[in-house]
Amino acid sequence: MAVVVFDPTAFKTEYPEFNTAPNVVSDARADSMFLIASTTLLDNTDNGPVMDVTQRTQLFYLLVAHLLLLYGTSDTPMLNNAPPGRISSATQGTVTSQFEYQVPQGSAMMAWYLQTKYGALFWTATAPFRSAKYFGLSSGVGYSKAYGVAPVNIPGGV
Repeated sequence: MAVVVFDPTAFKTEYPEFNTAPNVVSDARADSMFLIASTTLLDNTDNGPVMDVTQRTQLFYLLVAHLLLLYGTSDTPMLNNAPPGRISSATQGTVTSQFEYQVPQGSAMMAWYLQTKYGALFWTATAPFRSAKYFGLSSGVGYSKAYGVAPVNIPGGV
């Protein structure tokens, strides 16, 4: 069983914006975000929907980047002042800014992912894993190609 072992150096090489000032992310902070992603957002085993470990690694990198933007890149909580969504309006004279966090039709989770460009790409890339594609057998029982589950054999059919 292959699992993704997070490598902060490889992550920062692929996403250099998290390795340059003012967003220099410590390895501990990146590891912490990976732990959150791998325990709550995406299954890190071959039993999950994403069976290819290379593809799963890329998805985890997107999730780590998304979480770092949402929850801050600093190990010091007081320095993490991330906005609560995308900027939808901004003014310079007398400073006005407006952020959007709208729940679209269909999925409340979609709005959470669409707050950052990394989350939006993750949401788009995982679309095939959120929809079931069943291919029927002669008994009427199908199997999901997206999850790679073997055909179900029910004695006597259904």
